[in-house]
Amino acid sequence: MHGNEPSRSKDHPVVLITGGAGFLGRAIVDEMLRRPPWPADQTPPLEPSEIRIFDLDPERAPRGDRLKLIQGDIRSLPALREACRGVDVVLHCAALIDWGRRPEEELQGINVDGVRNVIEACRQEGVPALVHTSSIDAVYGGQAVRDGDEGLPYPARYLNGYCRTKAEGEQLALAASGQPLAGRASNGSGEALRTLVLRPCSIWGEGDPYHVGSLAHMAERAGLLRIGNGSGRSQHVYVRNVAHAQCLAGRALLEGRGDGQVYFVTDFPSQNFFDYFEPILRGAGYRVLPRALALPRSLMYGLGAGMEAAAWLLRPLVRFAPMVTRFSVDFVCLEFTIQTDKLARELGYRPVFSEAEAVARTTARLREDRARGSVPVA
Repeated sequence: MHGNEPSRSKDHPVVLITGGAGFLGRAIVDEMLRRPPWPADQTPPLEPSEIRIFDLDPERAPRGDRLKLIQGDIRSLPALREACRGVDVVLHCAALIDWGRRPEEELQGINVDGVRNVIEACRQEGVPALVHTSSIDAVYGGQAVRDGDEGLPYPARYLNGYCRTKAEGEQLALAASGQPLAGRASNGSGEALRTLVLRPCSIWGEGDPYHVGSLAHMAERAGLLRIGNGSGRSQHVYVRNVAHAQCLAGRALLEGRGDGQVYFVTDFPSQNFFDYFEPILRGAGYRVLPRALALPRSLMYGLGAGMEAAAWLLRPLVRFAPMVTRFSVDFVCLEFTIQTDKLARELGYRPVFSEAEAVARTTARLREDRARGSVPVA
């Protein structure tokens, strides 16, 4: 312990959220501050005595008596060590989400080396629990999957740097389980680092810049146009349900459960990608083009390959992000469904927000953002 640090507690821990001012991070903070009466069959979330938000731009974060805002970059080990001092559990959410716009070295520095720094900060500052936020993309190599589980192997090759670096980052987090904390012996009595990996499906919800926001910007220009025949089904997950899973994971590690494990996170039944988001866009007043005008997958896949090749050839002179990639086409057209039995069985997870409520909240927020001219986009 250092100076006047808060005392460690499983019941009211000190929690650090990296990327705590981002889309998922803000939802986690809201979940920690939410205090409804919890049903008898539902595991309560973490109830922190202090929530530290570590972010490049912490001013975007919520405000509250128990919140402490820390500006910092996960590429800086000294900054992370300072933030981790006196912390009981780290929820590592900071990441670079990218589908071809950013250089490989930037993805590597944040999604891999940044994870390494978080682990080292936990070890050196004696933080006993680390929840690492990965992604379903860590096991996605362009293949169709039906009812996959945590036993899915890593692909032999990845379609982009984001998927590859998310896989490398989660492997680092898993390998860190059991590493001794600074000045402590790894004797099986809680003196070693405990880690857990969550793999959410594609996250959506109010303020979502990645799916809802991007689709809204496309629909604003020319109407939402579908790709594929609509047969491919996939699963997404509402951001506030992911936030609940994060809190359950943090509690589990503090109680000695879930160490070294991987858990997929989803909530509602699988649907075609466009069926997920069409009701939200329509509800917010956007134009959605008829299904009969959907573009064939083969055509768009070929276009994506061509645009990727052009981007690669021009990279020595100018960098541009292809509007269509092979990854993006397969992402919306192929089947990729998973199970969350393990998360429910071992950590007590079940969605705390219904699909109807999630859609209503997201639609209302999108309508408000559109009226202000401030729809977020990644």
